[in-house]
Amino acid sequence: MRAHLTDLHSAVQLTLDVDGTVVLIDAADAPSSGASGDSNAILHELVTAGYPGRILAPIVDAPAVQQAFRAGVGGQIRTMIGGTLDPARFRPLPVDAHVKLLSDGRFQSESVGSEWYAGPTAVVESQQWILMVTSRPVNLYDRSLYLAHGQDPKRFDLVIVKSPHCEAHMFSDWCSRLFKSTPPGPAARTSRSSVTSTASGPSSR
Repeated sequence: MRAHLTDLHSAVQLTLDVDGTVVLIDAADAPSSGASGDSNAILHELVTAGYPGRILAPIVDAPAVQQAFRAGVGGQIRTMIGGTLDPARFRPLPVDAHVKLLSDGRFQSESVGSEWYAGPTAVVESQQWILMVTSRPVNLYDRSLYLAHGQDPKRFDLVIVKSPHCEAHMFSDWCSRLFKSTPPGPAARTSRSSVTSTASGPSSR
């Protein structure tokens, strides 16, 4: 199987001209492929590019979740996001955030119907970002984590999906553009077969 991939810098630059929801695939950090789930590489690139839209992203960061629980819903935290499990690859990103929701991280899988467990989980908002911060890696090959915590991907300008394979109706059937990007990560070798500047997805929602 060969995947048509877009280098991360180019993928983020291309998102700047898209009207509608963009999905950025980060297969290199897919927990279902054995990755740690704590990559913030796409977030770093979006910050560098000055991306102005609303972003929905998952990330594993147990210390940040602990801070959110101490602050409580409605509280403010100043923390570092990313790189807690794989600091050799990912440089923590400073974040000031508002705690929107806290949960025990137990939710039903959209794909198979069983219970999945992400550990204590915090939904935090930082400027235009909504971050789904979990304490441990959990499968992300569908929308379960987002939907279980009140976040509809269709309401965002950009959604990060940490899986190389999702059923079409979950993202690709409705998003404006979908880019399979090439950030660093432990699952990069298994997810990359060819790097190009192509993108898939309908031209409009």
